[in-house]
Amino acid sequence: MSDLLSLIPNTSPILERIGERFENFGVCDLAVEAYLKADQIKRAVDCCVLLNQWDKAVELAEKHNFFQIGNLLNRYANHLIENNKKIEAIELFRKANKNTESAKILNQIASDMTNENIDWSIIKNIYVLSALEIESYRRRANEQISMEGDINTQITKTLDTLITTDLSTLSDKKLDNPWRGAEAFHFLLLCQNQLNNGDWDAAMKTSMRLIE
Repeated sequence: MSDLLSLIPNTSPILERIGERFENFGVCDLAVEAYLKADQIKRAVDCCVLLNQWDKAVELAEKHNFFQIGNLLNRYANHLIENNKKIEAIELFRKANKNTESAKILNQIASDMTNENIDWSIIKNIYVLSALEIESYRRRANEQISMEGDINTQITKTLDTLITTDLSTLSDKKLDNPWRGAEAFHFLLLCQNQLNNGDWDAAMKTSMRLIE
């Protein structure tokens, strides 16, 4: 069937009708092929979403610079999270350089684990990963700014970017200080180790810091 599609001229109105027919029968690949040949990028992406082919929808949107890529990524991520595929959602955001979004999911995973019987060191490491995502975002923003304008312009833009980041992407107060969760579990582990070793004075000092 793909060979037959290649024989149809790009300007032929029949391509859209063929795409619709394949879409109705749930044949995503051929429907997308017909839509793309008809230069109907949006219909191709919508077809993938309708048929639950989210990975292909994102791939098409990125390849063709689809203007609604941000909204599409969020919808796909929500779909993954609803299906208990948080790790896949994190990878999706990381590939799209949306580090703050992946950080929020990691932070939520770690927060949920605190109410379960899970090794504290694992929770600490997840908080570390969340913090590293925030640092990656800030580093990339600074690198991009350093390539533009004179030094005064760079400083102004850097401050504006970091302020905007803190007010928008870090609106989640738990991410206001991204290292705080990792620090808390570090002191918790340290205090437990000190107690086990009978180092009561050090354990008391660590617990006082942990209260913060």
